[in-house]
Amino acid sequence: MSKINDIAALNIRGLDLNLLRVFDAVMRMGNVSRAAEELGVTQSSASGQLGKLRDTLGDPLFVRESHGVAPTPFSESLYPYIRDALDTIERGLKDVREFDPYTDKRTFTIIMTDIGETTILPSIIRAFSRFGPSISFRAINLPTHETPDALKSGLAELAIAYMPYLDVGFFQRKLFSTDYICLARKDHPERAEGVSMAAFKGAGHVVAEARGTGHFYLLEQNFEALGIERKIKVRVPNFMSIPHIVSNTDLLATVPRAFGVALKDGPAGVRGYEHPIKLPSIEVKMLWHERFHKDPAHRWLREQIFSIVQDIQWEEGVEKFMRADKNNQVRRHRLKNAARERDKRT
Repeated sequence: MSKINDIAALNIRGLDLNLLRVFDAVMRMGNVSRAAEELGVTQSSASGQLGKLRDTLGDPLFVRESHGVAPTPFSESLYPYIRDALDTIERGLKDVREFDPYTDKRTFTIIMTDIGETTILPSIIRAFSRFGPSISFRAINLPTHETPDALKSGLAELAIAYMPYLDVGFFQRKLFSTDYICLARKDHPERAEGVSMAAFKGAGHVVAEARGTGHFYLLEQNFEALGIERKIKVRVPNFMSIPHIVSNTDLLATVPRAFGVALKDGPAGVRGYEHPIKLPSIEVKMLWHERFHKDPAHRWLREQIFSIVQDIQWEEGVEKFMRADKNNQVRRHRLKNAARERDKRT
């Protein structure tokens, strides 16, 4: 008889549910300290509870590694049963009562990109402040291919992302659409009239190989289909450093138009220009797994975030960013023409 079958013979009436919660947290985190932090207990308490569970089940459960702990084969076999049992209990408890954001303490973990952190998260935090200290958030960034598993496992409750393909068992809701603009140093003498196709092809480019988005690969596919090969000079892991790089170099960058909301009050040396290439728009959506679909708190969270995002002045913010650039272009163009006229007269 295997160890899993042997468990059926144990008298589990006296088994503390908290032991299973600690086991679940350590399995997900791979670290006892982080698991204890999530559960709101001390590390020594979590270690003690793991010790009790080891004695009960007759297995070490985890072995130490350089950056945490790794589950034993027995733990890996046991975990799906424990996770399903905890899910059933959690759903049962949550479905029998409503969620009160003013009194129910809850930390929501949301997967979002660095652009989402600068354009959406501030509005979310500002709007939720009216509920007092009971609601808090944790934003994490994950590679696109890891997002579904993170939602399915409960590592995160929600994702705000561009993900054109989803497996069965997931829900989605469109938040907004965005196309692309071109960033350039605003005082570059060759950008007074904007960014032409010839300038785009001839310039060097900085690109974001952002692991939590599909932008890089989508853009590469579109440029390749159009027969356009960018001269990529710099590759960075996310979008946040791009405005500072562009404002201090002659490099160009292709970024989502929605990024302009964050840049309207950003680095003074960079401006947005209409892209010389017609690139397709993408839909940014709110994504979640079916395990949270009927959770009262989660339903409330989704409605709140949808409403907040709809209230963001996307077009106004981007227009301010682009209009400032246009005004500067016109001013420079006039000064340039005036200088030419003076030269003719002298």
